[in-house]
Amino acid sequence: MSFRIDPTKNSALAFLLGATLVGGVLGFTADRLVTRDRVCPRYGDDAAMRRRFGDDLGLSDAQRAAVDTILNAKHRAIAALDKPVRPQMDSISEDATRRIRARLDAGQQATFDRIHAEVQARKRAEEKAEQQ
Repeated sequence: MSFRIDPTKNSALAFLLGATLVGGVLGFTADRLVTRDRVCPRYGDDAAMRRRFGDDLGLSDAQRAAVDTILNAKHRAIAALDKPVRPQMDSISEDATRRIRARLDAGQQATFDRIHAEVQARKRAEEKAEQQ
């Protein structure tokens, strides 16, 4: 005795499985989009991340000030380590950008250039904020 699924039932099962998977992916994506800022503040928004960190730990104003001082010193130390190798890292990034752009058609290059300009502007803004 062999077990055999009717082709119609097989198609129905495949459809239901596909619909379940797509629904799960869409639900997960929607959840991430809606709760993203509560779960993880935007990268680069130090004030929001520090505020959330302090709120989650229930820090007093004095503790928040002390933590800010420690984190500022950490960022200065990391920046000092980064400074000598930054030109080499920038050169590697520029080479990768040039090589990627060379493989794109004209429409893709325009989009790539726009995205690259946005990223560079964000980096400059973050560097300016760190210097202050």
